[in-house]
Amino acid sequence: MLCLNKVPVHVKQEPIYTEEDHGRDEQDGELVKRRMVLSAMYDVLPVYGSVAFWRAIEAPGEDVLPLEVLVRCVRTAVNRGDDSGRKRIFEVIFRRLHVTNDCWANNVLKTMNLQGVEQSALVCDLYADLCECIMRALMDSSRLFWEEHFQHCLSFERRHVFRAFMTREGWWNSQTATKTSRVPRMLVGSLDQAVQQRDRDLCEIAIEDEDAQKALLAVEQSDLPLLILSLPDKLKSVVLLIFWEGRTEKDTARILGITDRTVRNRLQGAFEILRNELEPERALLHG
Repeated sequence: MLCLNKVPVHVKQEPIYTEEDHGRDEQDGELVKRRMVLSAMYDVLPVYGSVAFWRAIEAPGEDVLPLEVLVRCVRTAVNRGDDSGRKRIFEVIFRRLHVTNDCWANNVLKTMNLQGVEQSALVCDLYADLCECIMRALMDSSRLFWEEHFQHCLSFERRHVFRAFMTREGWWNSQTATKTSRVPRMLVGSLDQAVQQRDRDLCEIAIEDEDAQKALLAVEQSDLPLLILSLPDKLKSVVLLIFWEGRTEKDTARILGITDRTVRNRLQGAFEILRNELEPERALLHG
């Protein structure tokens, strides 16, 4: 009887090429082309720092360079240690982003039902936070995708900045978010508002804190004026203008020729120095 043995046959299965693979290949091809075009535009720029170079960087109208190319120029300035050149390129970038960034900051805060003054302050702070994060990203040479698709990176940066900003201001309720010691604006504002009673009379909230009163008295009796006068000049001028002359942050910024954010940063620096100097008195008070 003839016996037939089954012989296993191994057939090499070729991968199935789908429309999705085809679309992905097209996207990869477009990305490669985009990289080549941007790289070529950067390579043909005039010598860095020359008159022709700055003319190309600051060109108006249809001759503007893509933002991705400007990012590479920023990083070139950073590598060369050219701070003035870096700031000059940043001015070009933020001038082009101003309208869209300003609209974004206003639009994302419109739904929060804030008063006019508070919303304006929050818009300015959010706008400034976004600019600061963009500057850090552009100076970080490891974040290469900014050199390939600026607007895509900007969109993600806005989301990150908005969430971090709202968490800091106390508007973002998250159990996992790290809480700061900063008092949010909405809580500070609620302390200043009068309470509407049932008979429609307004009742001012009087919060008495014995420890706080002692702390204030200790500060008044300390050498605070001498400590303020011993501050560095740039910090001392801000403190004196705001707390002794009653100037606003905007007036102080205009008088000193600096930005509102710089005024706030210098105030924070002055408070930090004064807090460290007054710490021994606070320890004695609670001791």
